[in-house]
Amino acid sequence: MKHFVQQYFGKQGDTTLFGVERHIQRFRGALFLLGIVLPLILFLALVDNINNVSFLTAERAFLWSLREYAEPLIGQIAKEVSTLVTVISISILAYWMYLRLWRVAFFWLVAIGGAAILGSLIKTVIQRTRPDLWLAVFPHTSFGFPSGHATQSMAIALASVILLRGKNWAPMVVAAGVGFVMLVGASRMYLGYHYPTDILAGWMLSFAWVTAVAMLFNTRYLTIQSR
Repeated sequence: MKHFVQQYFGKQGDTTLFGVERHIQRFRGALFLLGIVLPLILFLALVDNINNVSFLTAERAFLWSLREYAEPLIGQIAKEVSTLVTVISISILAYWMYLRLWRVAFFWLVAIGGAAILGSLIKTVIQRTRPDLWLAVFPHTSFGFPSGHATQSMAIALASVILLRGKNWAPMVVAAGVGFVMLVGASRMYLGYHYPTDILAGWMLSFAWVTAVAMLFNTRYLTIQSR
């Protein structure tokens, strides 16, 4: 234990228990500000500007620029990418349960399921209609802010990074997570289901939610041991 303390906190010259606790509190404070407060501020800023004419004009122009690449095959791929969000979420939950990692499975359920529920509730409050620039191949009638798929994909990516952060291949998990989140967001806009601010809001909301859940669960106990 002494070696561990000296390795991580010795550079600061304070290896007492009080010193360790102080560093932990600083870390949790930074995590709270950067992982919860900042994303929520950005989310509220997006909420405040969803009816801004300039924002809406720019968003519509951006969606039309994506429409220039419209192809049936690309549209079908984008639809399949959207479907993957639910499949991946349930599959990973089933895997944790198969390994009897009950704490991890419960964290996964609260993080991803909670993000989905929270996003749906906010949709009913904000009640922002989806883009109607063209006839969607697979039309939706529900509200669009924040994007449910963007919210869930960010929750999956961030929860995975938290759980696998101690592995040698953790950077690959981060890269894959970023790619997955971006791909899902792009596919939802390409299909004409969401404005860019819907996607950004989903990311910010989910980031704050998963970070808060991880802090409540205590991240020290949310690790996947090699088997």
